[in-house]
Amino acid sequence: MSASTAKHKLQGIEAARGVAASLVVVYHAARHLDRNGSGLPWALGIEKFGHAGVDFFFVLSGFIILFAHWGDLGSPAALPRYAERRCTRIFPLYWPVLAAHAVLATLGSRAWSPSVGEVVANLLLLPSSSEPIVGVAWTLQHEMLFYGLFVALLVSRRLGLVLIGAWVLWIVATFAGMLEASELRTLRVCASVYNLQFVMGMAAAWISRRWRAPGAGAMALAGALAFFAVGIAESRAWIDGYADPARFLYGVAAWLFVVGIVERERESELNVPRWLAVLGKASYSIYLVHLLVLGLAYKLFERIGFSQLDVHVQHLLLVAVGIVGGVAVSKWIEYPAMGLARTWWTRVAGRAARSGA
Repeated sequence: MSASTAKHKLQGIEAARGVAASLVVVYHAARHLDRNGSGLPWALGIEKFGHAGVDFFFVLSGFIILFAHWGDLGSPAALPRYAERRCTRIFPLYWPVLAAHAVLATLGSRAWSPSVGEVVANLLLLPSSSEPIVGVAWTLQHEMLFYGLFVALLVSRRLGLVLIGAWVLWIVATFAGMLEASELRTLRVCASVYNLQFVMGMAAAWISRRWRAPGAGAMALAGALAFFAVGIAESRAWIDGYADPARFLYGVAAWLFVVGIVERERESELNVPRWLAVLGKASYSIYLVHLLVLGLAYKLFERIGFSQLDVHVQHLLLVAVGIVGGVAVSKWIEYPAMGLARTWWTRVAGRAARSGA
């Protein structure tokens, strides 16, 4: 990978994150309408596979972490910087969203009294015996698990490869039925096939750093077409999009796209439309807050006769509000909060260094 490519943000990857987040919004907006009696909006069920945006996210995450920290492998001195970047990226927005969900759950009709362990697990995004308070945070539990294991690669390349190799073997053995799946949710999260998608992303980063992949444009196009082909197969009920084999199908398609789009961008700069760049920058906010936005928007729209509109119009409006709401949160909350958190972290680290000296 050339120095210039390594230094600037990969616009194709950033845009892909925005598309993945938007797919999830399309999926949840359709499910919200279905639960409220409007039915699924599209006859062909094309919104059904929007959940596969998560598969894309996991492959992208594996790629980004290894790609960004390629020069830090086997360097324990990089651990503080790694921890700072990961924690200040995830928690400054997640904690306010968690608080909002907790308040709504408390005000809701169902009794809600989490144990101390559940509160800690939700605050730190640790796998626990119960589902997370923030519905979409189950994916962040997988992310934090991956971030934790990646630490081993920073401490020692050999140790990291051994641990990640053992992790992959555990997942594959569980998938193949060689090991019995645990009834404990914590272990199920650790042994989930979803985790293999992080490794697929790391493989994409390794290839991008070491080799020039031929036919980059064709490879990226093939990956995108394959991803949506799997989605169409799911929408037509030819495959079960929620079953473990679909994780491989979506994951391999995403891997092919990532390798191709990165290589294409190495050949020449991509001209990513501004709206896609905006979606990419706001992808985390869009993903994390869209359920709140959809729920509040639907209640508001109901007061002005929203349910009388055609279901397709309802769906498009909800999707637009979910995405725009996420972009607004990204601009006004996510990035200011992240900046404050990183400033605070730098000050604390500086004080610690001075006191240690």
